[in-house]
Amino acid sequence: MSEDYEKLLDRAIEQIPKAVFESSRFQIPAAEVSIVGNRTNLRNFRIIASTLNREPEHLIKYLLRELGVAGNIEGTQAVFQGKFSNAAVDERIRHYAEEFVLCHECGKPDTKLKRHERFYILRCEACGARASVRSV
Repeated sequence: MSEDYEKLLDRAIEQIPKAVFESSRFQIPAAEVSIVGNRTNLRNFRIIASTLNREPEHLIKYLLRELGVAGNIEGTQAVFQGKFSNAAVDERIRHYAEEFVLCHECGKPDTKLKRHERFYILRCEACGARASVRSV
């Protein structure tokens, strides 16, 4: 009986898509930062927001609060008042992904962020977990 069970397990594992086992399928693009005068331009802001599958307005609100500066979205880039290095911006984007994108249970990026009254719910489409996250 255990041999039949082992065969069934092997067959089930073969039918699972290979993408499920890949941990490197989620790559956050590196920030392309340029400093012009006293302003920092994040040139690939829209690409980062679409990779994270989040609204650009939510991401910019988080970055502005974390960097402690004023700024806005101009076309495909974000503009911050102040000088910031690639590392500083990359670190904030990584923290954003850990808090608002990656599932707190399974660690996959297949999540949706829904606003429910005054707070946000992070719902994982891979494992079905739900977690409340702080408001930005």
